[in-house]
Amino acid sequence: MGVFRTPKYKPDPELEKKLKKERELEEAKKKELEAKDKRFKERFAKGIIGQRSLFSRAGGQGFYTDGEQT
Repeated sequence: MGVFRTPKYKPDPELEKKLKKERELEEAKKKELEAKDKRFKERFAKGIIGQRSLFSRAGGQGFYTDGEQT
């Protein structure tokens, strides 16, 4: 009877903690990449960056940078 027996598999608490931490790190990286992509798309749509931007030079070397003074 399977109801009265203990399960053969017993989860390892240290392994579970490690896997949970890895998942959290992956989710944080994914959120960061999504935020960067969203910001790039917004800036591209505004015309701040891109080949035909008023804020760029030939070859894609724009003079507009975030937080840096030129």
